[in-house]
Amino acid sequence: MLLQRIPAERLRDHVNSYWGYEEVTPGPTRRSEGPGRAVAVVLSFGNGWLVDGQRRDSFIGGLRTSQVTTEHAGRSCGMQIDLVPWAAHRLFRTPMHELADTTVPLEELLPPALVWRLEEAPTWDTRFALLDEFFMRRLADAADVSPELVWAWERLHATDGRAPIGSLAEELGWSRKRLVARFREQLGLQPKSVGRLLRFERARGLAGSMSWGELAFTCGFSDQPHLISEFKAFTGRTPETFLQDTAAVVA
Repeated sequence: MLLQRIPAERLRDHVNSYWGYEEVTPGPTRRSEGPGRAVAVVLSFGNGWLVDGQRRDSFIGGLRTSQVTTEHAGRSCGMQIDLVPWAAHRLFRTPMHELADTTVPLEELLPPALVWRLEEAPTWDTRFALLDEFFMRRLADAADVSPELVWAWERLHATDGRAPIGSLAEELGWSRKRLVARFREQLGLQPKSVGRLLRFERARGLAGSMSWGELAFTCGFSDQPHLISEFKAFTGRTPETFLQDTAAVVA
């Protein structure tokens, strides 16, 4: 079972989506997941996870430049919140580079009572409404982020990572050093890494719909070998193997 909800209108520039999930399998289930263009908050209702070999219950994962391996023992139930990276900086009130390429227990950044309240709620609709209330309260007294940083993120996001980093700095009137420092603090990764991530995410979404050469051109890679190299860097697999593995999981 998998449910998706869009957050309240006041939250939609901060929260991409809410998810509710429940899965029961005959035995342990392992998956390669991510990377993604959102910061993930995973709230577990009575089950634990292995995340790259580390035991986690509820946890938060920052932006990353590689896939993560998750495993549950045969049952998983809970919720996931996908946050815009700069919004996560506001909500967690911590430098985002401390979360990059890793996961941390939920209680390090958010009140663990949130999980109990959601688990005890009688319906999924109630749970989604509770999340709206929680995040609106959390944002009420949160510090602002740099509007220039938000503009640069949205520019990169809109171009799937193809906007030149030097041009972003020039349009903002910032030095590259300043742009890099703001990205690390409020997004978690350097601008170049964010651009690579967004470009890869688009390529992954389009993979299988056209030839690899066409895909490389469409997504802004210098050539097909560059595309293959990036797939290996992000997933540890060639594009062909990645598609085969994905098809096997779906089947």
